[in-house]
Amino acid sequence: MHPNKSLHNRYEWLDQFRGFVVLFLILSTITWELSGDWSGKNPILGPTFLNHGFCYYDGYPAIITMIDIGQQIFMFVLGFVAYLAFKSRLEKLGPGAAWKHGLIRVGVLYVLAFLDDGVLHFFMEGSFGTKDVIYNGTFANLALGSLAAYIGVYLIKDANKRVLLSIAVMICHSIFYALPYFKHHHTQTGILFPFNAINHAAVAIMGTCFGQWYRMNVENPSAVFRQKILPISALCFIACYLLDWVQTAEHHDVTTSLALMAIGRAGFVMALFYGFEQIQFKVPVLSEFGKNMLLMFILTPVLQIYIGLFPKKFLAANPALTLLFVGVLPVIVMAGLAVVLDRKKIIIKI
Repeated sequence: MHPNKSLHNRYEWLDQFRGFVVLFLILSTITWELSGDWSGKNPILGPTFLNHGFCYYDGYPAIITMIDIGQQIFMFVLGFVAYLAFKSRLEKLGPGAAWKHGLIRVGVLYVLAFLDDGVLHFFMEGSFGTKDVIYNGTFANLALGSLAAYIGVYLIKDANKRVLLSIAVMICHSIFYALPYFKHHHTQTGILFPFNAINHAAVAIMGTCFGQWYRMNVENPSAVFRQKILPISALCFIACYLLDWVQTAEHHDVTTSLALMAIGRAGFVMALFYGFEQIQFKVPVLSEFGKNMLLMFILTPVLQIYIGLFPKKFLAANPALTLLFVGVLPVIVMAGLAVVLDRKKIIIKI
């Protein structure tokens, strides 16, 4: 990673949106460490709506919270900005520079997958998470999704055609998921299949389409939101609702209903922050989080280590101290770091 001058324009509303996504991922990292069970033997601490539903009931159909689509929205954002960065380099510096940038990003994400799901997992859990390092873990999914985004942009120039590729991938996921031969999270039997990674790729490709539509009409973005982004986001919500009756949303396998939910939510929240910009409203610190989105996300394992220093019984017995030292302090520290980096004009890029 290194500080690097951008070859494309920065958009304040997009940094606000990115920062919003990162903030919720930070909060979900905190609540993950505080989750428990309904029996009372392991007390539940922190707001449950900011944690994964399966932390409280890992059954089928799964409980889905807003955090269960956080990783997929993050993937959507990476797809959106991947188009802006890859296309700018393709136009100004040529295919070599564009692919160098893309492959370095994919490579660094895989290094992070090795460190987080491999080395760190080995020291904390006693086993090396090979499957998570290659295709199933958070950073591996982000790497594979980013690679799919770059390939999609390079091979299919027209976003109106590339969106069909994303839809086709999600349809294929649904078909294979319906077959009894492959292992699902809720069945744990059958042939291993990278369901998680496949729909991350679909979400990333859809993100590149949104990025291209916006870039094609930067002089009149309102028209893009009105004619493309919001209608397609609404259709994704409708498709999610219909499909969920047949094939329920599931976080671990990123079923197509969950992917559609993430795309629809991402489009609507993007429009929300674009609207905020039009009325000159800005949420403090979100832009600073958004400018160093990947760095903020990469640092979240440090929060897990920090929270692990506090015994669960102590936290349960002292709710005020838990709020202060676990619920508030880590967010303030991360926000302070983001602000310092922004004031020093340091943007860490991959």
